[in-house]
Amino acid sequence: MMGGGIKLFDFSVKQKTYEINGTVIGGEPGLTPTVMVGSMFYKGDKTVEDRAKGLFNKDEAESRLRKAEEMSDLTGLPTMVDLIAENAVAAARYLDFMVEATDMPIFLDIVSEDGLTESLQYTSDHGMMERIILNSLNPHSGEHVYTKIKETRCTSSVLLLHSAEHVLTSNKDALIEEMVPKAEAAGIKNILMDTAVIDIPTLGLATKAIHRIKDKYGYPCGCGAHNAIASWKRLKKKYSKDAVTVAIGVVNALPTAVGADFVIYGPLKNAETIYPAVAMIDTAYSQQMIERKIRPSRDHPRFRIG
Repeated sequence: MMGGGIKLFDFSVKQKTYEINGTVIGGEPGLTPTVMVGSMFYKGDKTVEDRAKGLFNKDEAESRLRKAEEMSDLTGLPTMVDLIAENAVAAARYLDFMVEATDMPIFLDIVSEDGLTESLQYTSDHGMMERIILNSLNPHSGEHVYTKIKETRCTSSVLLLHSAEHVLTSNKDALIEEMVPKAEAAGIKNILMDTAVIDIPTLGLATKAIHRIKDKYGYPCGCGAHNAIASWKRLKKKYSKDAVTVAIGVVNALPTAVGADFVIYGPLKNAETIYPAVAMIDTAYSQQMIERKIRPSRDHPRFRIG
């Protein structure tokens, strides 16, 4: 128990756990390692040469994937990739590359809904769907998106818990109860909750929401913690390079400290900076499992970072 009678990890409901293309996500903090989700092909990614056509430097992109895989081996934290694309044409090129270059699950993150539905069809037609996590459904997603999900038998999706009415509250129940039935009716079985970070203040609300949702519903939860850094415009101008590095590590470890199952940490190239901070939290919390006579697997950060 924490001060004031607030529970930390003594959740009221059984935690949901999914396995997506060999990667386990969800469950009890300290037992299942936090899944790290790094972005590729985003606006400003130096590997991208033409965003509209999906042209990019394959050698550099593969180098970043290898570094993330190396950090995953060193820390025990699984890796997924948030594949961001301008349109379906670019997404197809990126997807073809990813399928050849790595076995990581892929968050499919397309700018427009039309591009997203076209890309879902592409992944279905090319036998990639088991690796795909749609990123994301939100309260304003059109019916044609749900129709395409059902047609292509997509079974994994992030639900982005963000709307104008709920941006300044940690209570996302209304959004969850609106969106989950629609997602399930379309065939989504693996539901991941993104509690929506826009800036530093909303990071506080998002982390509180993670705990609330896990306690009430048991869904795997996480957030784009890096948005807090992206919104901090004066960070690099006002503080030292070391301070910036520390801030990035702290921001991305914070959700894990309240039980997040995944962290969308921004550019994949930052894996080397962020993974050790999150692995340290996972390792510290694993002792709570030991206290309960539950031993984490040998792949857990507890047995990797020493």
